[in-house]
Amino acid sequence: MHLYDFEVLRDGAIVAAERSVWLADPRAAWPEVARLARRHDAPGGKIRVKDETGRIVILTGVASVLRHARELAA
Repeated sequence: MHLYDFEVLRDGAIVAAERSVWLADPRAAWPEVARLARRHDAPGGKIRVKDETGRIVILTGVASVLRHARELAA
């Protein structure tokens, strides 16, 4: 298990964050990324996930995450 930090970005600023989330690997972060995208659905929003060393392991747009979630649900 590893620690990950989730950040919601808008115009380069962090508008929401969840720190020190324990996950088996970065792939396990996607459900949390989708939840944050639904909660912070605003134009231009991004979600960044960092590992415990501060390295970015996921950087994606909120609109892309929501579009992908809709496609999976269809």
